Amino acid sequence: MERSDCFVSVIAPVQNDARIVKPFVEEVMAVLRQSFTNYELVLVNDGSTDDTSVVVSSLLRDYECIRLISLSRSFGADVAISSGLDSVIGDFVVVMIPESDPPQLIPELIETARNGKDIVIGIRRDRNDEPVWMKAGANLFYWLCRKLFKIPLIQNSTQFRVLSRQVVNAITQVRDKSRYLRLLGAYVGYSSQTFTYDFIYRYRHRRLKGVVELFDNAVQIIVVNSVRPLRFASYLGLFASILNVLYIVYIALVYLLKERVAEGWITV
Repeated sequence: MERSDCFVSVIAPVQNDARIVKPFVEEVMAVLRQSFTNYELVLVNDGSTDDTSVVVSSLLRDYECIRLISLSRSFGADVAISSGLDSVIGDFVVVMIPESDPPQLIPELIETARNGKDIVIGIRRDRNDEPVWMKAGANLFYWLCRKLFKIPLIQNSTQFRVLSRQVVNAITQVRDKSRYLRLLGAYVGYSSQTFTYDFIYRYRHRRLKGVVELFDNAVQIIVVNSVRPLRFASYLGLFASILNVLYIVYIALVYLLKERVAEGWITV
């Protein structure tokens, strides 16, 4: 198989992934070596508290094309990926989550991007590994984003994607503390295409986020990416102010026009 001459960068955030980071790196590097002449793998350590950094350090001695970026604490996957985007040098950048994304799809996705799609977006085929309450909450969240808040978030999209160099340059120009990469790709205005894939499970049981973390993330996405919550709060405040003014007018009219007013009623 002839190897492609384009430069491919792979970004993978890791957090407490000491058990799976080695097989993940081995699979990714095998695919990159077989399919591309120029490549790099950038691992971003998102404040791990286990032996992830130790395992990655040993991998740096075994492979020449791996780099490690260590964050001072845990900032979340989006910030970790953004840190990687600021440093990668590839013509095309693949973003992957080690726990769930299959490296075998990388060559096919790069070929799609080379054929004119600047953003290739992964969509999980189903949510069968999640409890009922989480699936119902996800469906409600996507419905609110689409219908009520007009946020262009693709349902069941994941972090697994390919970005062209032009898209990476555009995203890194956005200096926003609340970068949500699944939406920034839609906002920069480049052509995109989706693909559906099945999760792999490097852990026996998939690690699920807590209710509080999911709710906080959903609220942040809505508030940062839509003006409608602010408009709703403004309209609600205006409506309450109008009611207060009308009530004040009513009190004044009662005081002026009514002959006998219960003592203390005006003050109340």
